[in-house]
Amino acid sequence: MTYAAATLLDSWIEDLNPKQAEAYAFDGHCAVLAGPGSGKTRVLVSKVARLISEKASGPRGVACVTFNNEAVREMRKRLARLGLKPGKRLFIGTVHSFCIACVVAPFGHLFRDDLRQGLINVAGARQKEQALQQAIGTLRLGRRTTDWQPQFDKYRRTHPLRDRRLWREDPDMVRLIETYEGVLHGQGLLDYDDMVLIALDLMRRHEFVRSALEARFPFLVVDEYQDLGYPLHLIVRLLMKNTDIEVFAVGDPDQSIYGFAGSDPAYLRNLALDSAVHRVELDMNYRSAQRIIDGSQVALAPEEPRNYKSARAGVAGELYFFQCPEGLGQQAELTATQIIPNVQQKGVSSGQIAILYIDKWDELVLTKALNDAGIKYAGERDQRYPRTPFTRWLEDVAAWCSLFPETQQGPALDDLFYSFTELKADAGISVDLGDLSAHTEFFKALAHVAKRDMSLGEWLEQLDSLLDLENCLAARKAHPDDLADWTLIRRHCLDGEALAGFNLDDFARCGGRPDTVTLTTLHSSKGLEYEVVIMPGLEQGRLPGYAATSADALAEARRVFYVGMTRAKDTVYLLYSGWYTNRYNRIWRNGPSQFVSELKAKMPPST
Repeated sequence: MTYAAATLLDSWIEDLNPKQAEAYAFDGHCAVLAGPGSGKTRVLVSKVARLISEKASGPRGVACVTFNNEAVREMRKRLARLGLKPGKRLFIGTVHSFCIACVVAPFGHLFRDDLRQGLINVAGARQKEQALQQAIGTLRLGRRTTDWQPQFDKYRRTHPLRDRRLWREDPDMVRLIETYEGVLHGQGLLDYDDMVLIALDLMRRHEFVRSALEARFPFLVVDEYQDLGYPLHLIVRLLMKNTDIEVFAVGDPDQSIYGFAGSDPAYLRNLALDSAVHRVELDMNYRSAQRIIDGSQVALAPEEPRNYKSARAGVAGELYFFQCPEGLGQQAELTATQIIPNVQQKGVSSGQIAILYIDKWDELVLTKALNDAGIKYAGERDQRYPRTPFTRWLEDVAAWCSLFPETQQGPALDDLFYSFTELKADAGISVDLGDLSAHTEFFKALAHVAKRDMSLGEWLEQLDSLLDLENCLAARKAHPDDLADWTLIRRHCLDGEALAGFNLDDFARCGGRPDTVTLTTLHSSKGLEYEVVIMPGLEQGRLPGYAATSADALAEARRVFYVGMTRAKDTVYLLYSGWYTNRYNRIWRNGPSQFVSELKAKMPPST
């Protein structure tokens, strides 16, 4: 670690509050229950730095696992500031990438015939859809793929133990899953759920695999534990019981909002209650003003009060309610023509404003209003093209080129180069990270296309010719959809398409800039923070959804609302009409969301 990185880490450690410091210094299994804005990422990153520099003697290291690629991206950025980058001693990735890179790829071929035959290619979205369609047709189930998909995915993720009686509680679903997997595996393909299930099976059955994993990674750090699902929970429990791997888990059961994907707040609560696990609760909120914290607790309605306190003494916070009787279109127009301009006039930059919506139907209305008002925006679920690790990297490259030569405020060139070498490695092209000439050629290529006014189509064409991107994408094994995403972005640059008229700087802003409003779903907003949060579409039947009739479903809907509110530092705007039109143009007049009604009753609006 360099002197500058060590100095930065020391400053972080000095600023830890007593409970954060307790989590940082504790040796042994530890579960950190971290409320919104409690500084858990700084604690986690500092902990990883301590483990790899003080506790794990080389060549042993630390495996850092988190929920999705955005969380991986953020963790890599934070650790890079300390001079810590992924390598043999430090793994940073999703649970899927951990399972395939650290378990299935190195050990699967030793114990499974199908993996001896090279079954490591990852199925793309189209291949998975076709396999499921074929399985449904083979079994003559009649229903459409979209009708089966949610239940199919959730069953696979919540029933990982195929040798247990519980696996066969739904015989029709079992037949569909087994037929689908047979089709996929027959083509020499795995999907992402396969990776986790095979890794769990290998660890359960073979002591050698567990021992080899312990030898490489005596420390396992898990972020967003509440979202990672039952298979990962079983993996953690298995390693705790059968190895000396030390587990450091961080999360918040109140922010478990992916029940449709198999997550459950009970997994983290179960871990934290284990007598072998030290429990730390972070209750100081460094993000939100107290009024926003209090309002979020009304919406969450926990059985036991959380007693979260704001560290921002003297900042009250504001909560506004807007009823728009003419529907979602009026909400979108109000947002674009009044709320955002008024907020900007108060000195809030566009980059500190977020619109958190419920689903893609809302986005279509909101983006039209933003475009009509000339407001630049970027979004995690932006429908102009998919947001994937590759397209996010492409946005970062565009941001670096757009800012060149003043790149200090943009992505680090080293990080861009590292991701490029990962892309090439997946395509079977080895690049030495220490090769100065390769690094220099990469810099020259980016500098050559660093023209912020260049049309996006021309920029992509020149970047491809300099880096041979398209051929690399075509050869990728772990990310087969990237080529289709690249092709889609290039097609969208044509006249009349979604990115027509975009230049390099416009595309760079799609990844988020200080003068760009964030537009994203409530589910995708986790881990983010803004001075101002705008939440439209808050109608009964939408949040909570009309199908949220059980206690568990209503509790998850409350957590989704809670996550949205707690993204805000200072101000929350809640917009509703009292009615909505569904995708089939049927009107439902159920009134505003019950969460809005509860808040209005207990939290008088700001004036």
